[in-house]
Amino acid sequence: MRRRRGLLLAALLLTGCGGAAVEDTASPGAEPIPLAEVAGADAGVLDVAATHDGRSVVLLAPPGGPLTLADVTADGSATAVPVPGLDAERPGLTRIAATGEGVVVVGFAAGRVALVPAGPQGAGAPQPVGTLGGADVAALHVTAADGVLWLALTGIDGTDRLLAVDPATGAVRTEVALPGTPRDLTTTGDGGVVVATDTGRAAAAVTVDASGTVSEVPLGPGAAGPVTVAGGEVYATVGGNGEVSIARGAEVLATVPGDLPAALAVDPAGEEVTLVDTVADSEVPRVLQRTVDLSADEVTGEVELCDSGAVAGADVDDAGRGSVVSDCRGEPTLWRFG
Repeated sequence: MRRRRGLLLAALLLTGCGGAAVEDTASPGAEPIPLAEVAGADAGVLDVAATHDGRSVVLLAPPGGPLTLADVTADGSATAVPVPGLDAERPGLTRIAATGEGVVVVGFAAGRVALVPAGPQGAGAPQPVGTLGGADVAALHVTAADGVLWLALTGIDGTDRLLAVDPATGAVRTEVALPGTPRDLTTTGDGGVVVATDTGRAAAAVTVDASGTVSEVPLGPGAAGPVTVAGGEVYATVGGNGEVSIARGAEVLATVPGDLPAALAVDPAGEEVTLVDTVADSEVPRVLQRTVDLSADEVTGEVELCDSGAVAGADVDDAGRGSVVSDCRGEPTLWRFG
């Protein structure tokens, strides 16, 4: 998904790892929006997409019901959009991406990988993605831009691949083998895509440009985390042994304590990075926003977004507009900003 700058979602900044307390104010759209009324308090939170017209579309899995989209308008009102055509039995392998026409949900239908275009008025019929069998897929990541839906897939046979798919018909335009398991992907802004991959021992950023040319940048030992593109540069995260490294290209800019974040954002000057983490440093997991000063190589501030919960998805554009969604205190919750 897109993950960019603009994640100022709470008014209270706690003490950072450097020991300094930092004060700030919340952005105007930072108040949490509960989504329990849309699909029930027990609905699973799967993913979120921020559309070009300012809506946030959250993918939910209500217990015993069809997958449901919570379509949240700019004023915060939410509408339920059922997606009955997709299999609700494999919610962990169902993802959503924003396109120029709305959103596309990718999941499984009738034993096949399928996509469903959707909007505020409702969801369309499932379209099979090529000849992919749903039972053959162990992991799935999606992003979209410029009339292309990108799918990064891990097969149960251990194969990893990237597909460029027509978001309207499901036709596969391009297929590229990946050198490791895809962990995240984002578009490059010029018709290409970059995928964070790892082999279990080392991570790499794989870029496929608009012409189909593939390039790979080694990121060093560890597990790959979120990847983003800012100022034409690829920024990636690698985790291992209780530390997270932040790299620009092959250059490691900072290494800070913690596990891999759920989201990564870079300021336009490339001097500061924002991480959104699900951390388990207490009896229950909680959601934090952390600010990393790349020149000082340290965490300079923390914001607690939720004192009991886990991030399920984040989608932020280059202008700092977007959404973060989580299970917060047992209920689906959306933060909007920008």
